[in-house]
Amino acid sequence: MQEALALSGVSVAYRDELVLERIDAHIPVASMCAIVGPNGAGKSTLIKAALGLVPLVAGRVTVLGGTMAQRRAQVGYVPQRESVDWEFPISALDVVLMGSYGRLGLLGRPGRTERTQAMECLEQVGLVAMADRQISQLSGGQQQRIFLARALMQRAQLYLMDEPFAGVDAVTESAIMQVLDALRRRGCTIVAVHHDLSTVRECFDHVLLLNKRLIAAGPVATAFTGDAIHRTYGGRLTVLPDAAYESRTASAGD
Repeated sequence: MQEALALSGVSVAYRDELVLERIDAHIPVASMCAIVGPNGAGKSTLIKAALGLVPLVAGRVTVLGGTMAQRRAQVGYVPQRESVDWEFPISALDVVLMGSYGRLGLLGRPGRTERTQAMECLEQVGLVAMADRQISQLSGGQQQRIFLARALMQRAQLYLMDEPFAGVDAVTESAIMQVLDALRRRGCTIVAVHHDLSTVRECFDHVLLLNKRLIAAGPVATAFTGDAIHRTYGGRLTVLPDAAYESRTASAGD
């Protein structure tokens, strides 16, 4: 099976404290993979480690068969909305155009072709009408979709997303999922930090359950069980989602 992202013995530390310990995970091409776990589990750190934004204490990351440095142009990134300076004076269209910089190089400037492509990306996320709007004037859900459009502009094969559904309404979540599902059908891979356990089965086909160490990983049908969720969250999860509970009771009856 061809892998879009492979983590082998990945460990990350902040101030001498391990926040990820010996993570081994293999995410196949053309899959939708959720990273789930409690607050402080290292989910965002795992995304940043895969991107090379934080140093590894140990281990190796392989991206589309090569290193991140070799494959960076094929990787799109959607950061947490809270990590972005939304007061920066820039339009929605200009944000999307940033997705073309990797192809154009340091000295290249977006031209008519790139602007046409950027408008097509805005159309995919339903925000053509907001192209000239300052990003500070957009709602939280619109801001999230603008960063998705920027990632689309990169024409990546692997998309790494840090909480793409955080703080968005149901309409925006549905719009984002439609775009992501279309990408998957085209052979792209999506790896996303995700908090809503009740929608994992509906939205994803692979899952990583993480709490500083990898608890379980694989297809949702086999890895996203009540037992794995309980071991991931411990006493911090008082109610299991219905799908996970059904999986747990079914396993108990086997």
